[in-house]
Amino acid sequence: MIASDVQAFPRRDPVGPDLSSGLDPDQVALLADALVPHAEEVDAHGVQRPTIDLLADAGLLGSPLSPAGMQRELGELIAGCDASTWFCWVQHQAPLRILEAATPGPNAPAAQALRQALLPGLRSGELLAAVAHAHVRRPGPPNPTATRVDGGWQLNGTLDWVTSWDIADVVMVMAQGTGPDAESLVCAYLPAGASGDEIPGVAAGAPLDLLAMSGTHTRPVTFSAARVPVERVGAVLSREEWLARDAVSSSDANPAAFGLARASIAELDALAMQRSDPSLAELSDALAEECRGVRRGAYSAIEDPDAPIEVRLSYRAAALELAVRSATAVVIARAGGAMRKGQPAERRVREAMFLLVQAQTAATRRASLARISGTTASP
Repeated sequence: MIASDVQAFPRRDPVGPDLSSGLDPDQVALLADALVPHAEEVDAHGVQRPTIDLLADAGLLGSPLSPAGMQRELGELIAGCDASTWFCWVQHQAPLRILEAATPGPNAPAAQALRQALLPGLRSGELLAAVAHAHVRRPGPPNPTATRVDGGWQLNGTLDWVTSWDIADVVMVMAQGTGPDAESLVCAYLPAGASGDEIPGVAAGAPLDLLAMSGTHTRPVTFSAARVPVERVGAVLSREEWLARDAVSSSDANPAAFGLARASIAELDALAMQRSDPSLAELSDALAEECRGVRRGAYSAIEDPDAPIEVRLSYRAAALELAVRSATAVVIARAGGAMRKGQPAERRVREAMFLLVQAQTAATRRASLARISGTTASP
């Protein structure tokens, strides 16, 4: 690896943080020191749990930072340093939020016991959570399903994609109910690979061989009449209400896209200085200015509850396209050297492509394709 690649981000960052962020410089330096030098190894061999524990010890995993701009900046920086680690890190938030927000119901005593058992560790980051809920967005018959039985629920079906399985302690599986519960989503908190515990009828398959993010310990998981006791159910949600909230949040720009763009722009900036190349410097400056502008609009939309879905989708598509163009620019600038496996440039191209399909819905897919076809205006 070229030494300057390791220092390109976030040591010198032409884009800079969003105005609303305020991370401690020591935390930023910790991310660079802990993640950047090992990103290629992680891409090939997987995220290591001690790295996640290091983030937790620094207060960078668990309860989100406040204000929200700090948490977005943290996501940008982790993604720019190592997107595989970011993907495992970001999975933690949904199980934490849902368990914290669970309201008392018929299952109140059991849910309260689960909260007491898991929330302290989830909030501190001592426990790492994974989540499986993307399948709920898909059309067609529900898969997996949760059927009410004596003492709990029975899960059947297959999850194609469970990230962090090997290093997570617990995974929150969201399954659609059946029969009279068909309009409900059951949130079961099950032991994941790092816990050492097992539930009969739950089987994890071999790790997926992915174009990007193969280091995220992502496996398919199958449920065959798996009995989940009521004590492991953190919440039973309204499917209609959850999908309505998800339609908004999934339309927003992903901070990781800005993080990848920042990392690529930083590498272009470093190359421009190394080569004394004014054309590269001009490109780096232009991309940095574009990144700041798109990010400013995207985060403004996120913070505005009345921002139209179409506006959110437009900024999301613009952020993803910017991440792809910035990574591609580094490949062009690096020339043949970028084709060597293990170079940050080729890894970021794959990571940017991954973000195009991560958390994709029909609406986000249409927005990105419309931007590529030129049938939609820039935000």
